[in-house]
Amino acid sequence: MTAQEKKQPKSRISGPQLAFVGVVLAALIGVTPALLDRLLPDGSPTATGSPPPPSASGSPSPVAFTLTSAVSVPQCADITGYGTKPQGREVGLFIQVPGDTKYYWEKVLKFDGDSWRADRVVIGAPGDAGKEFNLVLVPLSVQAVVEFSKHDGTAYAVDNPPVAPITQFRVTRTTNLGSC
Repeated sequence: MTAQEKKQPKSRISGPQLAFVGVVLAALIGVTPALLDRLLPDGSPTATGSPPPPSASGSPSPVAFTLTSAVSVPQCADITGYGTKPQGREVGLFIQVPGDTKYYWEKVLKFDGDSWRADRVVIGAPGDAGKEFNLVLVPLSVQAVVEFSKHDGTAYAVDNPPVAPITQFRVTRTTNLGSC
């Protein structure tokens, strides 16, 4: 090998090329925080639920789901709260024992304005006094409502709700059996 073959040619970046790279880096640094704010979750608690965005028609703002009935419940309870029904959806109630992977179907919520209710909800068995349960609210399509409604009044369990829950509420069973 000759001395000339051993020499590696030096790569030079011209002044305009270096300036262009600097401008691109500055632009990326400037927009990165804004992009991350839009892409990353906002860290808001899931227990309050996420209301759908307001519609362009000027309708009232959605109301996040809350529980207005007691958190100490009999085996058969009327459950009530506030919340806005998602447009084009129903909201189903599932019961889950914390730590269990099963969700037990109960029924579709009834809405009256921003209030909702589920009457005669069966929570656990007679011997479950003192145990905690999650009331899980799930938005459902018309097809899902038809399918789940076939199982009203039965102990029908699924491994996961069909879509992510809107919210869930923790309740504790009392010794009272209620009136179903």
